[in-house]
Amino acid sequence: MDSGLNSLILKELKKGGVDFAVSVPCKLLSGLILALEKDSDIKYFPVTREEEGVGICAGAFLGGKFPCIVMQNSGIGNCINALSSLLALYRIPVVFVISHRGTPGEKINAQFRMAQLTEGFLDMLRIPVFKFRDRSQVNNELAVIAKHAWVIEYPVAVLMDFQFWSK
Repeated sequence: MDSGLNSLILKELKKGGVDFAVSVPCKLLSGLILALEKDSDIKYFPVTREEEGVGICAGAFLGGKFPCIVMQNSGIGNCINALSSLLALYRIPVVFVISHRGTPGEKINAQFRMAQLTEGFLDMLRIPVFKFRDRSQVNNELAVIAKHAWVIEYPVAVLMDFQFWSK
């Protein structure tokens, strides 16, 4: 739990216009989730399932907010229909901040298979994917990516691999 990194991620998301967030629990994201809970600029709600988060983000957007969902890559499989039939169909910009479990350094074998499929699922849905392995990428790149989602009126995914979170 690197509080400096989590603060930087929030700062860059806010610089990119994000003012609403939901999260689904993930050990790697626990510090970021705690930072969201304490932040007074971003309206934040924890959710129990990814597709629930996608629906809440869509509603937040329709209510004038710019949403972000913080989740683990295994959740992509849980929300493919909501991504396709809601966000993509209605061109709703949502920034997906995703811990890419199963990438090099991961110690849990069960995470590997979904790691192999994550980018393919996102590509199939035509969702732009940005990969972060180095923490220096957060500075300015994350804000630009968030603004990009807003401009293209479409979800974007930022995959932050295991090495990114474990340094």
